[in-house]
Amino acid sequence: MSKNKTIYRQVDQLFAMSRRFGESKATIKNQGKMAKAMTGAKTYDDYRAACMRWAEDLAERRGSSKFQICSVKPEEIKNFLERIAMTHRPETVHQYCAALQKLENMTNERFGKVKWKIDEFEKPRRKREDVTVQRGPAYTTREADQLIKKIGQVDKRAADAMNFIRATGCRAETIFGRLVKTGGKIVVDGKVVKGTKVSRDFKKAITAERIDLVKGTVTLCEKGGKWRTVKYDRRYQGFMERLVKRNPSGTIFAGLNQPTMYSRIKAASYKLGIEGRGLHGMRKTFAVQRHGEYVQRINELINKKDWRALTKEFMVTKQKAQAICKNPHEKTVDKLARLKLSKDLGHNRIEVTYRYVPKPKGSK
Repeated sequence: MSKNKTIYRQVDQLFAMSRRFGESKATIKNQGKMAKAMTGAKTYDDYRAACMRWAEDLAERRGSSKFQICSVKPEEIKNFLERIAMTHRPETVHQYCAALQKLENMTNERFGKVKWKIDEFEKPRRKREDVTVQRGPAYTTREADQLIKKIGQVDKRAADAMNFIRATGCRAETIFGRLVKTGGKIVVDGKVVKGTKVSRDFKKAITAERIDLVKGTVTLCEKGGKWRTVKYDRRYQGFMERLVKRNPSGTIFAGLNQPTMYSRIKAASYKLGIEGRGLHGMRKTFAVQRHGEYVQRINELINKKDWRALTKEFMVTKQKAQAICKNPHEKTVDKLARLKLSKDLGHNRIEVTYRYVPKPKGSK
């Protein structure tokens, strides 16, 4: 590596060479390259920003930006993390540790051997009162109807957004775009001496061209920059047609203010005597509804002994489908429904679906 390269250039190069968006994580793991690979767009942006902030700090302390990254000592990493821990929240410190650990792995893979001993750094623990309260269960059909109607009396576009989430199971970023923060927040003696700049990235926000009215699907781009196509609830066909007609080009929910909408949902929930669960409650409502539909569909195919349709619709092998039709179990049907539901929600693990659709009481 040339000695003339700045530390910023080296960090930038390492991240660029490690970017593997859209590739299978299983394949990357099998190649033994997961530790130095970046597969998600948001994580990539967050980690790169953290490492650039570290590079700026180190360059300032060394009095020069032109030095090899392989010359960085564990003491310099520890010193930086200790100062971050003094002025930032624990979760921010954890993110910096993860980002620098990833950078260390990238450096060892591409530029030369370093050992920064990040795993030996004693990370601060989050206080119990700082832990985010777990969101509640899905809204019932009656609660969702009441809440959307109440919101519609104040803001019809906000009500449309809630209906869209209820029909598709999308995340909030599909409605509002992704919140992007640049710059690091620094707090000294309880006062913010340097703030972060906040902007919106509308690339993920839903547009009319991503709604297929014929097939009854929406194409979503959310967490980690992953794309997926989901069938929306056909009961909302007229609603979807109205959205497309009203917004033939551009972002459908452009201009809708997220904090204002959240405040209105909270106020409406209070007036209706409903436990506030925000927009995420609508995503859970979608999950509960869709899971029930999948269970019903699987049972219909089992009763017909239609293992071919089961294979096609629920992503199972011929042998597995035939075995299910021959000897069905309630637990197997539930897991098969959850497997497909996890794809609708933009997840890759069945376990995550239990946050949306809990196990029935008494079941193991």
